Amino acid sequence: MQDDVQQSQMDNKCQSLVQEITISQEFEMPMNKTKRFVLIPPISQIRFEDEKNRLQYYCHAKDGSEFDIQIEFENKADNASIFVSCKPVNQQLDHSKIYKLSSSIQSKKTKKQKDIKIEQKENSLKLQITQKIKEQQLCLQNEILIELAPKYNSRDEVGYTGIINNSATCYMNSVFQILFHLGIFQKLVYSIKSDQYNQFPCTLQTLFYNLRHSQIAISTQEIIKSFKWDIDQQAVQQDVQEFIMELLKAICIKVPEIEKDINHLFQGELENHIKNEKFDNSNLEQFMDISLNITNSLNESLELFIQSEQLDAYTHDVYGKQEAIKFHKFKKLPPILLINLKRYQFDGQGFTKIHDYFQYDNEINFKNYQINQIDEIYQLYAVLVHRGEAINHGHYYCYIRPIQNSQEWFKFDDKIVTRATKQEVFQNNFGGQYIQADYDGDLDEIITKKKNNPETAYMLVYIKQNQPDILISPNIFPEWIVKQEQLYNDSQFEQRHFIQTNIFTINHLNQNQCTQMKTGIIFHKQALNQSIDQNIIEEFFDQYTTPLIIPKIITIQQIIDQLSEKINVDKKYLHLLMYRISHLKPNLESIIQMQPQKNLSFYLANKIYLFGLMLISTNFEDQIIINNYFGVDKIKLDLVPQNGGKNSKENKIIVDNKVLVFIKTYSNKIIEFDQIVLLEKGQQIIDTINKEYTNNNQIKIYYQNDNLEFRLQNSIFKNTEYIQVYLDFQNEMETDIEQINNQREVIIKVFNESQCTSQLFNKNDSTFALLDFLAQLEDCKQENIQIKYKDKKGNIQILQQQMKIEELIQFDNNINYKQTIVPIGALKEQMSFQVDNQTYIILKSMNFIEFMEQELICPITYIPLLISKKDKKQAQVQLDLTQKISRYTYKHDIKFIKPIILGNDIYLICFLQSVDIVLLCNPIVCQVSQNNTIAEMVNKIIQVVSQTPIQYKSQSIQIKEDCIYSSEENKTRRLEQQIRIRINNQEVQQDTQMGIGSLMPELKQLTLVMTFLTIRDTKVDKLRQKGVQIF
Repeated sequence: MQDDVQQSQMDNKCQSLVQEITISQEFEMPMNKTKRFVLIPPISQIRFEDEKNRLQYYCHAKDGSEFDIQIEFENKADNASIFVSCKPVNQQLDHSKIYKLSSSIQSKKTKKQKDIKIEQKENSLKLQITQKIKEQQLCLQNEILIELAPKYNSRDEVGYTGIINNSATCYMNSVFQILFHLGIFQKLVYSIKSDQYNQFPCTLQTLFYNLRHSQIAISTQEIIKSFKWDIDQQAVQQDVQEFIMELLKAICIKVPEIEKDINHLFQGELENHIKNEKFDNSNLEQFMDISLNITNSLNESLELFIQSEQLDAYTHDVYGKQEAIKFHKFKKLPPILLINLKRYQFDGQGFTKIHDYFQYDNEINFKNYQINQIDEIYQLYAVLVHRGEAINHGHYYCYIRPIQNSQEWFKFDDKIVTRATKQEVFQNNFGGQYIQADYDGDLDEIITKKKNNPETAYMLVYIKQNQPDILISPNIFPEWIVKQEQLYNDSQFEQRHFIQTNIFTINHLNQNQCTQMKTGIIFHKQALNQSIDQNIIEEFFDQYTTPLIIPKIITIQQIIDQLSEKINVDKKYLHLLMYRISHLKPNLESIIQMQPQKNLSFYLANKIYLFGLMLISTNFEDQIIINNYFGVDKIKLDLVPQNGGKNSKENKIIVDNKVLVFIKTYSNKIIEFDQIVLLEKGQQIIDTINKEYTNNNQIKIYYQNDNLEFRLQNSIFKNTEYIQVYLDFQNEMETDIEQINNQREVIIKVFNESQCTSQLFNKNDSTFALLDFLAQLEDCKQENIQIKYKDKKGNIQILQQQMKIEELIQFDNNINYKQTIVPIGALKEQMSFQVDNQTYIILKSMNFIEFMEQELICPITYIPLLISKKDKKQAQVQLDLTQKISRYTYKHDIKFIKPIILGNDIYLICFLQSVDIVLLCNPIVCQVSQNNTIAEMVNKIIQVVSQTPIQYKSQSIQIKEDCIYSSEENKTRRLEQQIRIRINNQEVQQDTQMGIGSLMPELKQLTLVMTFLTIRDTKVDKLRQKGVQIF
């Protein structure tokens, strides 16, 4: 807003203001900020004509919203206050945005700031000023900022979905949004028939479908994956105009049957003429977009585009050399017109951005730019904006009007979509310069300087007027996506309302051959130092159990009822047990009798790492039926209404007063589950067993308690829910009992790895047996094994001395180990490092020369090269071999390299890199004299490099003196080359015949970077050089 306009407003609306207070003009800043300054003399000297002690002015937010600002002063004896109030002027604020007033007081020595959120009502804040400061000149700075709500959801606020930025993909997101909201193009994409659902262009169909239906911002990972891009290509920001052209071309290549339709939408024709009084040569040229030079406006640029050019010596086939004029105009305009603005120019060293002011309009008539001179009016549909300086840096976003002839615009900025005003769409992106203003307290004045506006329109998309079909979104989607969506919805419904686990019974336990499970380790509660091998449990669930899908809201009795009905057994004999491993104690397992009246959710309240259900019947015949039934692939229970049931209390009494007895048999050293008996707590188990097994005196009975100890005596078990009984028919278990009781399982994990293994040791063995086992496992010496364990207080310790296995696992039988290169006892005196995949162990006190003598590395043939771990292109030759190696290994990788000898004055370290700054191979070291020229040096390096191809990713690169051969997928291409040379960050421009000494007379070593630039003639190759992937 101009100064005279501002002053006029102040004269009309701020009559109380006198000359002592000065209000600056309004400054618009990038990033949604405007500000204004009020220069205030010492408050005690302020005088007002009407003595209202206030002044008023109007200001604007960056989107054009207008606000009424009132400033009042309060002067007391010991302090003063400034009150700033703000309210919108005759309009409703966009509720999806947060408008903030930020007021700050500045003087030479202080600055105070307060913020307030602007709502529809009047909003006020107070800035208090001390006695000392109120006698100084002050500057009040009021800023209007626009922010988004903390939990802003684009779909809920404006009805559109954003796209997540996957590392420098903002340009891609803007293109996808522009193409998606072209309903006619969206319909074309949906018409593509293909069964390669994870390949392009099916991934484009998925992306469009998700933009239409997703409630949250979507990812482009799948479509990028289908482009066959590597990580480097994803990280490079590409030119948006090239990307959209390549995208359309790729669709036409993949689906040639719709190429004609795409050309109909985007392709126009230019009619080129070369003419004079004697002849008029003309031809037609097709275009997919037009590129315009930056002038003052779009109309001027179009006039420049069709402007004729005088030819002084045009050679005609008939008339020979003639004077003529050359021009072109539009023969045919497409329904969708892409206009690319040439915002970048090449200055000899690189591309620089043109920030000049460029105005475009909502509508444009192409009558004057066409051969046929007919009225064709186009309306602005989208503006693609670039914020920043460089073509491959900065940020892209776009403004789109999704409904033709509508006044409503939206800003699509990656995952955030907001409403936009006309000022945001037009004036804010015309470019030009803005005034950056700041208050200088020492000078007591506003310091201003002009800066280029970083936000400029980069591409304009116009659509032909009165063609509403262009923007109408289709309601018919690809059948495969609809089916996939239905499967997804079913899956989501199942995830919300069901839970999947595994169910097993006695026969599953007998099928599994894991001895540790059968000897009771799978069922224990109180053996707190016993960890489990989770691999064994997962393998058991995967191989030997039946998947079970259960509603989350269901009682245990309802589960039993449904299972009894499916299996056709009597439910009054059924019991459901839960086997679980908790997240809270992931190394412990337990089995729980589930109370029939409880909900399943009661048992899932604590986070569970793994759990399964065990169904058993105390009726022998029913148990056999259950054993035979659980061979089905999957069981799914039905959603049923939850009800109390009359049997809940009875069942509770029965379960609370019963104990489950797992009866196992031991024969020929094989343990089998025989049956499960339900007994009264306190009842003698021996009576039941004698009754069941005809009181056979030959049978020896062993009992296993929660601590996994075996015992022979008859016991009464009162405080347990289950007990395991072993029947020894052949009197052979007695010899194994002591061994079993003395066995301890150790769960062994490699440090920083999730996989584990288990091994049984005698509890009285020393840790020497464990070290011996691990040494054999790793094929190394015991002294190279480091073990970490938990002591009796639960603290992690490193095993330093021998102890008994029982002491080692007294808190937890889970141990971690790793193999070290240096023996554990020598860690304090020795160190290790790797050079070219060779591991070296040295004393920390060693220097380079001692190490090279020990390892038989000739100091004349090889030199040590120190390469920075932070920057691989920072390297130096280690000249002082008397230095300790340990001094450098922290920040450097060490390589011993055989140098190229051209002299003995200077060491030159050479890095080869491609145009996209990718290091092609390990550094090369040359030893040169001061008289050697740069050309000699480069030729020698290329001669050495050319002997062996360089492998980079899937390419094999052969560098020759005059060209480069690139082989990929059995195809070899010959490419011309140029070499750009930089010595110690200074580019060598001209005379490569100069001696090294004249360039760097005082250096002992220098760094050279050779960058290979390939020259390619075809358009495709030029695009590939810039990093644009060809689909």
